[in-house]
Amino acid sequence: MLSEKIMALCLIVGLAATAAPLLVVAGLRAGLVEGLRASLLEDPRIRELSNASNRDFDAAWLAALARRPEIAFVTPRTRTLAASALLIPHGRPQDARRVELLPSHAGDPLLAPASMPADPYGIVLSAPAAAALHVQAGDRLDLQIARLGEGAAQEVLPVRVAALAPQRATAHDTAFVALRLAQTVEVFREAPLSWPDAWAQAGQPAHVWAGFRLYVRRLEDVPAEDVALHSAGIDVVSRAGDVSDLLTFDRRMTLLFRLIACMGVAGFVASLAAGLWANVERKRLSLATMRFVGVPFLSGFPLIQAQILAIGGIAVALLGATLVGRMINHQFAQVLPGGHPLCIIDGRLCTLACVLTIAGAFLASAAAAFRAGRIDPWEGVSTP
Repeated sequence: MLSEKIMALCLIVGLAATAAPLLVVAGLRAGLVEGLRASLLEDPRIRELSNASNRDFDAAWLAALARRPEIAFVTPRTRTLAASALLIPHGRPQDARRVELLPSHAGDPLLAPASMPADPYGIVLSAPAAAALHVQAGDRLDLQIARLGEGAAQEVLPVRVAALAPQRATAHDTAFVALRLAQTVEVFREAPLSWPDAWAQAGQPAHVWAGFRLYVRRLEDVPAEDVALHSAGIDVVSRAGDVSDLLTFDRRMTLLFRLIACMGVAGFVASLAAGLWANVERKRLSLATMRFVGVPFLSGFPLIQAQILAIGGIAVALLGATLVGRMINHQFAQVLPGGHPLCIIDGRLCTLACVLTIAGAFLASAAAAFRAGRIDPWEGVSTP
């Protein structure tokens, strides 16, 4: 092969020209899909499902729901009419704001990296509510709760802003509160009980909740869980349609890439096989002479030659694809949100490309190796 450097170089360039575009296409697919996935996963509301209307859900049913492997987090919700209260900053009653009370507990994806405090009177405020109230973490507020219907009364409770929820958590005026506090507010507003009695009743294990919100672990679980809950007769609000569109896009992009890859690999295998076969035919006299003098394993020469060409070609292709990928990422830096690259050529893709190239080279050299192995010693004598 060293005596035919130009031909070997041509085969390497041909392989690189075939593999490099495939690597760039694979990188673009990975960048588009993974970038969209990452941007969706960064927003936990994409993985959220909640009931659309109030109905009774007991604690045992919610606990069983939380134990399902695809569920990452479940928290109950109180009735809509009982899930609001007035927050009043100390010394600034003119800045009072009515907020939604949303039950939460440790591990709530909406609050990460913040978390619910252990103190039942510690709350986590949404960013819009904190801005409207002009408060920050550590400030104290008064929570004013008015009773509904007959026996009108109100209770004013001192609460502390334990943390502020991330901006992405919600665009509404919301206060994330402990489950026990949310239960007590619901009981107090709907029953003619004092606050201590409402607090005691809320602590009973047989409490029934009007709703729930849950978060699944993976994007693929959103449509499946949406179908499962609807099948159980529960109307839910979710982003299952958006997630299904993304998954469909992923499948179609994968199919498109596989079709292009199959065409490219078939062309590479055919061209390399033809080149190696032609090389064996061209060197048939030399190979016959080698067999005549007792050189074994002539079929190994095309195999070794193919692997050398494949390694050289894929190395050039990886270098070229990496440079092109960096140019694409530089030119389209703002296409995907969050600074995600548009073209991702990572170690996994490089390893897969090398394995497929080596396997394709072995397949391409099989016919040439078979032909070289069937050359008889007398061909070196009888051929002029």
